[in-house]
Amino acid sequence: MTVRVVITATIDPAHHEAFERAYLEVTAKVQGTPGHLRDELLRDAAVPDRYCLLAEWESEALFRAWADDPAHIAQSAAMYPYWAGTFQRRIYDVRATLDSLGPAPAASPSA
Repeated sequence: MTVRVVITATIDPAHHEAFERAYLEVTAKVQGTPGHLRDELLRDAAVPDRYCLLAEWESEALFRAWADDPAHIAQSAAMYPYWAGTFQRRIYDVRATLDSLGPAPAASPSA
């Protein structure tokens, strides 16, 4: 089952640009990791120091295999100097999706 990993972190305003560059560096290293599908970086519109890192993985097991591997620390190290204290990680099972950009679902036949 596909999972989404959601990490929220507070980044000091003086380091926003450097953190975003570090994020791009880290995601370039993660690309191609078995089970990794995609990443997104979001910044809270109401609280600009709060960021949300979204990662989609084929399964929780594949994510945890990567996260528990010591190489993960080395791959992610570029972001660590910018965490400003708060950091939280949650894993969510994807139960349903809607893609507004895709084709509309077929209409069911009339009875």
